[in-house]
Amino acid sequence: MSDLDQAESEQPEEGARVSRHRQRRSGLVALVVGLLLSAFAAGFAGAALGTWSLAPEPTRAPASAVTARPVANQLAAPGNVAGAVYDAVGDAVVEIIASAGGRRGITPVGAGSGVVIDQRGLVLTAAHVVEGVDNVRVRFSHGEVRQAKVLGTDSGNDLAVLQVELPQGIPVAPLGDSDQVRVGDIVIAIGSPFGLEGTVTQGIISAVDRTWQPGDGRTRTGLLQTDAPINPGNSGGPLFNVHSEVIGITTMIESPIRGSVGIGFAVPSNTASRLLPQLEAGARLQPAWLGISGVTVDAALAQEQGLSVDKGVLVIQVVPGSPADQAGLRGGRGTGDGSVPRGGDVIVAVDGTPVETMDQLVEQISRHSPGDTVRLTVVRDGQRQEITVTLGSWPAQAP
Repeated sequence: MSDLDQAESEQPEEGARVSRHRQRRSGLVALVVGLLLSAFAAGFAGAALGTWSLAPEPTRAPASAVTARPVANQLAAPGNVAGAVYDAVGDAVVEIIASAGGRRGITPVGAGSGVVIDQRGLVLTAAHVVEGVDNVRVRFSHGEVRQAKVLGTDSGNDLAVLQVELPQGIPVAPLGDSDQVRVGDIVIAIGSPFGLEGTVTQGIISAVDRTWQPGDGRTRTGLLQTDAPINPGNSGGPLFNVHSEVIGITTMIESPIRGSVGIGFAVPSNTASRLLPQLEAGARLQPAWLGISGVTVDAALAQEQGLSVDKGVLVIQVVPGSPADQAGLRGGRGTGDGSVPRGGDVIVAVDGTPVETMDQLVEQISRHSPGDTVRLTVVRDGQRQEITVTLGSWPAQAP
């Protein structure tokens, strides 16, 4: 017996009329729930049959025919922030169609999103959307598809810049100042999840300066985290603030399924602004590699291992043949009981800048390029010394 049925069975005789009213209400609720479940089942069946389409929406008006409403006026209307942003810069968002050539012709290999950031036809997107492909095309909001050229990529920050001839009337989305972004700020994502061009989702900034390791062994730092729904196909698309400024480029999600569970990440717009001149000039940037695994030192670990410092990064392992190995950096020795290996170097500074945590070390190294030389200050056997390391490129197969 349900809670609602139990409550009705306890009504006195004189409450029968109330009980009948509740029963009619329960029947109405059951009907609505049944309709919703039927709609859900139909949608699920469609997804299972692979009905996601990359075709443009035929009913979408051409960009030149769209009249953008003033953002300021729309922000005054509660609940219409996403609509205001979409009207202002939605046509600056494009779908990226990547394909590879082969013996049987052009083969689609993936799709993502991008955003027009310059009237010269510069499009900002994610590097992983266009890496390893032979052909890149851009589909605009009104359905027209044009050939694009990859100017530059940065696989470390997952950014790429394309160039395409813009159709008439396509707006440019301005890059905002991501340093001004705060936790709780409203954000709007526009892109082509599962090929559904022009999809708009809204959420908030869940965290700033987020450090995250996606599973390839390389830690990413400085990311914006959002709960705005982001799915496959959103990659490379813009994350807007309420002023229609791009404050991030969506890069990845954390999810146990092939879909959003509310944890998405974006590369801050200021990172893109800083790298834009190099990418526009044709740079192919790679992440720098030191070649160690380590752990942050705190007071408890320092006491346990008898260290002379209680801040820094204890080197647990040095990858054989890595830049760190070639420079003579030392890792720890395993104890066999599952505890932290002992005897490794403790890195306390990079080029004179103090390093207190593993995240700070990763951030310092990420500011460099392969081939750069860095000076590490380490504590070894209680004594400080300097070790010079020439950084390498992150290996395709992470150790």
